[in-house]
Amino acid sequence: MAEKEYQRLTRARPRSRFSVISSGNSSLWLGKDHVLCIDTNGYNESYKRFYFRDIQALVIRKTDRHKWWGLIFVVLALGFFLPAAISSEVVIKYIFGSIAGFLVLLLLINLALGPASACQIRTAVQIEDLPSLNRMRRARKVLERLRPLVVAAQGELRPEEIPLRLQELSTSAPGTMPSTSDTSSYVIEDPNTPPRTL
Repeated sequence: MAEKEYQRLTRARPRSRFSVISSGNSSLWLGKDHVLCIDTNGYNESYKRFYFRDIQALVIRKTDRHKWWGLIFVVLALGFFLPAAISSEVVIKYIFGSIAGFLVLLLLINLALGPASACQIRTAVQIEDLPSLNRMRRARKVLERLRPLVVAAQGELRPEEIPLRLQELSTSAPGTMPSTSDTSSYVIEDPNTPPRTL
């Protein structure tokens, strides 16, 4: 049996957080030497490949989005539960009570999924949002799966090598500042531009 070319990392998640009708979904797939991001809106699909050798960072940031959704669910559930509790009409009790119960269920699911996150993948030429990694638990799981593959493609720098590499870069970099004897021949107008030779 042939080995699958791609393995699913995440299910399709909406790209836009607040749209009622989704403007598109995004999912992540693991290839042999890259991560594939598929964006679809029902009519067409776009594919973006991020090769392990090109990935500079996978940035995961914790957000408060799950807290705000939890607060919204609590307020709405109370808004439907109170009329159901004080009403003497059986139909109102059942309708408003069922809606309140459904909102409590959504609140429990939100709590079970854990903290929300925003994730980006960075290469030398682009920064791409990964909306399918919208929870910390899922994002960490994908990161732990990708880390050894990126290290295998790029190599790993041990912590004790970092100061040595930084020292080498500062002493042998071609764009280093000239010595004090040569400073008279350089004019620096803007610190963000290279020096101009007179």
